[in-house]
Amino acid sequence: MSDNQVLKIEVSLARVEERQMTLYSMVERSLAFHGDVANRLGALETLKTKVLAVAGVVGLACSMAWDVLKNRFN
Repeated sequence: MSDNQVLKIEVSLARVEERQMTLYSMVERSLAFHGDVANRLGALETLKTKVLAVAGVVGLACSMAWDVLKNRFN
């Protein structure tokens, strides 16, 4: 092989390595974003459960108060 061919191969390999590093970086960012989204969704699910529990307790209290008032005025 001539020096020119070796130089072309080295340049080509450097470009491939640069692309590979770029792809690794993109995958790392994607995985970090996915983890962040998963954590936020988990927090929202916990919040939803708490809100539903509070709504159930408030609904039960209102229902009981309504029954007490209805019976008192009848």
